[in-house]
Parts: sequence; C-alpha cells; structure tokens
Amino acid sequence: MISKEYDSLISKIIKKQDENGCWNVLDENHKYYPECNYYVPSYKSTLWTLILLADMKCDPQLPQLKKPLEIITNHFFDENYGIYAIGKSHFPIPCLNGNMIYLHSYFNGNYMDKDLRVIEFFNKYQRFDDGNFKTPKDFPYFRNKSCYGGHSCFWGVVKLFKGLAFFPNELITKEAEELKNKCIDFILLHQVCFSSSQPERFLHPGIKKLS
Repeated sequence: MISKEYDSLISKIIKKQDENGCWNVLDENHKYYPECNYYVPSYKSTLWTLILLADMKCDPQLPQLKKPLEIITNHFFDENYGIYAIGKSHFPIPCLNGNMIYLHSYFNGNYMDKDLRVIEFFNKYQRFDDGNFKTPKDFPYFRNKSCYGGHSCFWGVVKLFKGLAFFPNELITKEAEELKNKCIDFILLHQVCFSSSQPERFLHPGIKKLS
C-alpha cells in the first residue's frame, strides 16, 4: 500500500525515470562508467532511488519499478563470485549486497537464488573486526580498506542486517540465520550507534541529529 504521506512525492520521482526506468545514468565518458553505473551519483542514481521508494513504502507492485530493479540486478551481479560488486576496489562490498537483498525482498523480485548465494558468501567471508585488522591483498578482500580496514565498516554490517531482516522467513537458511546473528552481535557490541572503544562517543557526529 502506498503511504498517503508520500504519495505525491513518489509520483514525482517515478515521472523522472528515463526510457529504461532508471535515474541519473552515467555518461560513457564518466570516470566511474561502467562499473559504478546505477550506483553513482550517490543517493541520486537508480539503486538509491529504488531504496528511497522502498523506504517510503511505495506500492511494491508498481510496474514502473520492475525493469530498473532487473537492470541493476543484472549489472551488479558477479556470476564468478555469486555476489553484487562494483569492482575490486570495494570487493566484497557488504552495503551494496545488503541493499540488493532488501530491494528484492521488498519488491518481491524473483531473485532469491542470487540472494541465497550472497548470504552464503558473506556468512563465510564477512569480517566483524573491531580494530587492528590488516587487509590482505588477495581474494576476497583485494586490499579493500574501505569496507575492511582496521575496523570492519559498521554501515556495511547494518546494511547486511537490514537486508536479512526483510528476507522472507520461509527462505531463511542456516547460513542466513548465522549471518544475521553475527550482524546483531556486532551492532550490540557498539550499543547500536556508539564506539566500542569509547562508549560515550557516537560512531558518526550526524547520529545525534536523528530524532
């Protein structure tokens, strides 16, 4: 059911779709094309717009949203590894994969086989380090210090957890349950939004602005 509060805004967003149903697609000459197409510009591209629409509780059956979801799924999914990727610089990127699981679950997309592969991968490889991790240069991290530096990216873990929270209960596997519990433990270690080493400090200054 479309949220009445956002009905008008949702309609305006949908009217801004291009001929393929996407938003702010990169030009072929853009420095991040093609790997990060549909991912950048941040919060304006197709991925982020679909997340915004889902967060606003738009009608998940809107036909205008089926094609862009299919496009980004095919664009980001790496068949070799069975996860969603934007190149080795951020491989494996937990926030993107959590976001894709969330979108598929919300829009009832028929992508559960892919999502189960994602869950199996991150249950095996996702790190929950709380400091002093030295990122290796080989698979699966490829020196990815953005997601796996001395401290595992808290935002990435939260996004994985969000995706798992929306994953259909009837499809929850042993791996999904294990990964969800690891995410919960990591979040609780930080008392949801605080530094584990300095419990009085917020993980990000913007958090205190939230109501």
